[in-house]
Amino acid sequence: MTGGNVGIGFECAKRILGSLDNVHLILGCRNEQRAEQGVKNLLPFVANNNTVEHRPLDLASFKSVRLFADNIISSFPLGIHTLILNAALVVQTRQLTEDNYEMNMQVTHLSQFLLTQLLLPSLRASYKACPDEASCIVFVTSALHMAGIGHGRGPELTIENVDGSVDFDGMAAYRSAKLCQVMCMHGIAASLKDDDAVNVNAVSPGFIPTTDLKRDSGFALRILMNTVLSRIGAASTVEEGGERVFAAMTGEARIKNGAYYTRDGESETSEESRDPVKQKFWWDWTCRSVGLESLSLP
Repeated sequence: MTGGNVGIGFECAKRILGSLDNVHLILGCRNEQRAEQGVKNLLPFVANNNTVEHRPLDLASFKSVRLFADNIISSFPLGIHTLILNAALVVQTRQLTEDNYEMNMQVTHLSQFLLTQLLLPSLRASYKACPDEASCIVFVTSALHMAGIGHGRGPELTIENVDGSVDFDGMAAYRSAKLCQVMCMHGIAASLKDDDAVNVNAVSPGFIPTTDLKRDSGFALRILMNTVLSRIGAASTVEEGGERVFAAMTGEARIKNGAYYTRDGESETSEESRDPVKQKFWWDWTCRSVGLESLSLP
């Protein structure tokens, strides 16, 4: 699981460790101190011979992503069974990563797409070793990938401004990254259509004002979200969000491929995200960006 030391990922991790059997859960986290605290906070919920640890993963660095993937593959020669792509952030001021990509786009989409491709062989190996159940990839996305949802700008996914150099807005950049993520989820699902070994789905945990996603927001916005917006009817709790992510990786949801889940159950992603021309364009751009130029969209 990317992230998982706080927020929605933490709540999902609690459910995994407390209700499944013989699970070894790895949290990929950037901040070692926060990761250690997250693991410590999870220990009281561990049951059924389950274990949990953290390993270093900085999604603002493709080098870190590749090192993390190599570490996982070498540690688990029989493969991994589930990959939960939970991490995201909203950076309100324009920043570029060490790879020269806009921070929201790389952390929320590009690096997690790269991680998925690097770990696909491991997910297939797990199914080969234990073919009773397909391996599973879950992208934790957001309804904000849809135009007309929420307030403010976005998504505004254009090649001219994909780096935010023309006109930067943090929330619009986050929403565009989520749109690109959903488009590529559909692409991965298409590539796995005839593959019994691995399924991929996406889940929107809901509008959760109290999540750690707003950590880079201003003080006034954080207070507003914690004390006012969290009480409106459309809001969900962090616990409910974690439960929805857990549901997307278990039961009937796990055996589906290319599905999108929300608080209302299985739904459709945005019309824009299902546009085949746009899917191909942003798939190709994503592959070039992460150094996987030879990876074509089915």
